[in-house]
Amino acid sequence: MLEPKMTRRLRMTFETEDGPWTLSLSDVKEGLLPEEVETVMQTIVDNSIFGIPPTGIVKAELVETDTTQLV
Repeated sequence: MLEPKMTRRLRMTFETEDGPWTLSLSDVKEGLLPEEVETVMQTIVDNSIFGIPPTGIVKAELVETDTTQLV
């Protein structure tokens, strides 16, 4: 029998010259604080870590869903 598993995903959206850009991270730790997320997002903005130069922070969302792996 396939059992659903609760999964947590952090979705961070940044502003870029070309419009919004979203970075999603799977299996984030429980108890993640808004201050921690904002610090990470600001580091990404300050250092252009992913090669897409963000110009600002738009939003961050913690998405929790039940996921059933089929294959």
